[in-house]
Amino acid sequence: MDDLYYTTQQQDVLNVEINSHVFLEGPFKSGKTSVGLFRMKEMAAHADPTHQILVLTPQRSLSIPYRTCMQAPNFPAGVLPNVTTLAGLARQLIRLSWPQITEQGGFRKPDQLPTFLSMETAQYFLKQICQPLLAKGYFVEMHIDQARLFSQILDTMNKAALVGYPLSETAQRLKDAWNGEAIRQSHYDQSQECALAFRSFCLQNNLLDFSLQVEIFRNCLARDSVLKRNFFQSYQYLIADNLEEDVPVLHDLLLSLQGEIPSMLFIKDSHAGFRSFLGADPTSADRLKHICPHSFEFSEQFDISAPIHAFQFSLSNCIIQKDTSHISPEVTRAYSLRSVQFYPQMIVDVCQTIQQLIHDELAGPEDIAVLSPYLPDSLKFSLSQKLIGMNIPFLSSRPSRSLAEEPITHAVLTFAKAAHPHWNLEITQQELRQAIMAILPHCDLIRASLLAQNTLVEKNKLNHYYDIPPFTRERITDMLGNAFDAVVDWINEYQKEDTLPLDIFLSRFFGELFSQSGFKLHQDVDNAVLLTALIQSIRDFRMMFSTLAEEQQQDISKMYIETLQTGLLPSAHTITASENDHAVTIAPAFTFLMKNQTVKYQFWLDIGNIGWWERLDQPLTHPYVLSRNWPRDKRWMDAQEFQANQNALARLVAGLLDRCSEHVYLYVAGLNQAGMSQSSPLLSAMQLFLKRSYGMEQHE
Repeated sequence: MDDLYYTTQQQDVLNVEINSHVFLEGPFKSGKTSVGLFRMKEMAAHADPTHQILVLTPQRSLSIPYRTCMQAPNFPAGVLPNVTTLAGLARQLIRLSWPQITEQGGFRKPDQLPTFLSMETAQYFLKQICQPLLAKGYFVEMHIDQARLFSQILDTMNKAALVGYPLSETAQRLKDAWNGEAIRQSHYDQSQECALAFRSFCLQNNLLDFSLQVEIFRNCLARDSVLKRNFFQSYQYLIADNLEEDVPVLHDLLLSLQGEIPSMLFIKDSHAGFRSFLGADPTSADRLKHICPHSFEFSEQFDISAPIHAFQFSLSNCIIQKDTSHISPEVTRAYSLRSVQFYPQMIVDVCQTIQQLIHDELAGPEDIAVLSPYLPDSLKFSLSQKLIGMNIPFLSSRPSRSLAEEPITHAVLTFAKAAHPHWNLEITQQELRQAIMAILPHCDLIRASLLAQNTLVEKNKLNHYYDIPPFTRERITDMLGNAFDAVVDWINEYQKEDTLPLDIFLSRFFGELFSQSGFKLHQDVDNAVLLTALIQSIRDFRMMFSTLAEEQQQDISKMYIETLQTGLLPSAHTITASENDHAVTIAPAFTFLMKNQTVKYQFWLDIGNIGWWERLDQPLTHPYVLSRNWPRDKRWMDAQEFQANQNALARLVAGLLDRCSEHVYLYVAGLNQAGMSQSSPLLSAMQLFLKRSYGMEQHE
């Protein structure tokens, strides 16, 4: 079927009769997905409209190997596999069975179709529900912005749906495990009240957020065996990959299908489970092993360098305080430990090393990842300015960051206000100054201020550069002034046409002007990705709220801008490998892991930062307590927090080094960004590793 070479372990799996249940486990890069791809081709050769294939992954980005395989010329002709996620299955069932669901689901408008909410549209409606409660003083003791507040309330709803307990139990589960100040328990009750009010609002208006989609899917299949049989009867083949990153409700579903789908292949990564904060449960995934007569465990890893593997093994043992009897001498070729006194020195050294690697042709930009526990504005700005100065393309990724916080968002929306004066949205001089600096290359603060002060008239009208007095123009320079006038001319020409929806306007604005030579966004991959996310966010918002805007006689584009300014989070968007070609990756460590991307060189910044080890504080939710593995009668103490953080750090380090094929650079900064000395369990583990290595050398 293909010309690939398969190991003895892989061949043992492939020799199993196709109509069997197989459980396959192994470490990253042990060839598990390759087996899945071969099996999918084998299934496709037997498939027909009554014998279809279902491929499940935890998120769309993890299904890329399967989608790529389906597009290959040698893929068997016929019925294509359905490659989807739990959410995709839920939406498919709801669309097919909506009339039946409305009768049993408590919806108030059974004659109307459902509306599926994204993260940001769910937050938009949740905000409307919560505002009266916030006015009463709910959460007043918490110092948290509204976007984080709403996202955590939605997270508690998602946890209830994905783990499989009633939403009304959430507060009690959290209170049973809480061991701190009593005020937190009242916040749990307030959060649950907001969640239940939002759920009631959704049922009244046929709105389905992610948690309600999963809950309906789960309940319908559990309650109606006929519906379940009809929905899955055409599937004779099933592959579920990355089971350790999926949720208990999906594992329940797969267990229940054991008698209905004759051919099932389950694939699990032995040392992963990085999505625990999203409900991933490797322990739950292990239940599927018991329904499979054929179980295999791969041990050999491909394309993993011996020094990197030895370093991974030794450092992981140091993290969990496990004795290492022997440290391979070749481990020193796997890493470089660099110490600097001040944070800016680290940034300079990182960028110079990247430049040297590219110059020496040891790596392309796409072979390099710069990783830190978090990616604050100051760090991203420092790295980006250095890399831009070196003409090295880069792509940053911060999924939890609001689009409203991005400078490029402010810039394009500022000019959008100028192009649409009928919105009556004011542009401040500060906004225009920042927008000018974001789009014009080599424009400093002073010249941007001069341009803003002399071209902004009335509330949102822009004059030309050549309308400025000559003396001031000399200070700005014609190079910047001509580029600014090109923007004003484009806006003036646009205003002669019919008004476009904001997403289409921005697509044209970027394509016809800002992406061209002479502007800062020309060949700027990072900001192009952000603009793509912004345009998609606006399009989703327009599709969702156009009817509501018409009823309220509001402009949908103006409505979006006002909503964005409240800081609502964007819908999740995935950067695929093709989008990341020829660009250095800059990302938080866990974000990089979820991309499942391997690079030659990794840079771990400031390993003394406690963020490498410490779990992000979430006052209204808890990834471990709101899981099936936590006993209801047990409190979450410091000992459990410590152990959970230790295990997470060991898993993180192992996952990162699995995805590094050549060398890792570790940086220790004497003083952090705040000018304070620091330490962390990762730094302590590295010090223990060095001590053990030195002891081995002395012993030899």
